[in-house]
Amino acid sequence: MRSLKGVILGIITLVGAVIASVALVWIQGAAVEEAGSQAAFDQVNRKLLEQGTGDAALAAQLARMPDSLRNFLDITVWLAPLLIALLGFDGIAGELQHKAVRFWTVRARRGSYFAGKLLGLWALVGLVILVLNVIVGTVAVAKGYVSLVDLLKWGSRFWLVAFVIAGAWAAIATLISSLSKQPIAALLTTFGVFFLLWLSNLIGEALRRAEMIRSFRAAMAASPDAAGMPVMPPMRWYQYAYPNAYEHMLLSSDSTKVLTAFAVLLAFVVVAIAGGAFLFSRRDI
Repeated sequence: MRSLKGVILGIITLVGAVIASVALVWIQGAAVEEAGSQAAFDQVNRKLLEQGTGDAALAAQLARMPDSLRNFLDITVWLAPLLIALLGFDGIAGELQHKAVRFWTVRARRGSYFAGKLLGLWALVGLVILVLNVIVGTVAVAKGYVSLVDLLKWGSRFWLVAFVIAGAWAAIATLISSLSKQPIAALLTTFGVFFLLWLSNLIGEALRRAEMIRSFRAAMAASPDAAGMPVMPPMRWYQYAYPNAYEHMLLSSDSTKVLTAFAVLLAFVVVAIAGGAFLFSRRDI
């Protein structure tokens, strides 16, 4: 936190939070004004969410959430991998490069060292996300778009969703950092892996939308009156490797989906700690 990198990232994060909060609140105000009322805006929003998610119950759940806070959650979840990559790429690789890790391993087991690096990165990112959410929530309350009760109710849940997803990204970044003695190589590898995961999810989403459109057109051709709303098909199997894909599951009103998403994301952390500690304990430092 006292390093130049930490100070620069802190300033960028805070400035970005202020700009994002003002922009999101302004966008919500303009959307409500265009719709005519908050109730009309919620109705349109619910239909769009139902079309995008293919889940009527989830759409109804998301439509009840403060729009500015939910949009900021999307931004936070999308930008968290970038923040984690910048904060964690040299967590272990930097100490391997300068052999500073030797001073740690005579005082603690290598598995504990690896787990501490991962959990420390996760906690730091969770703190940053909390600060961002407090800033955005404060602006939304000040403008009157969110009540204090809604901020406490939904803000805490949104932070928890972003925090759990960040844990999976922190696990991947720490594991990659432990496999290299060159921080720049760890940084490039981390960005490369994150990009491939994002790309695989993007391809999956494109295929799902194409399938949805084909099914809707077929239903319209068969019976226009009975076609109903287009429904998004389930995620492709490879999309489950992309941590951000679990955002909607964590926001669902279905407790089974929420618990399943929690379990999978925490499995990222457990597997990374177990596998990373095993590999790290057998390498030359």
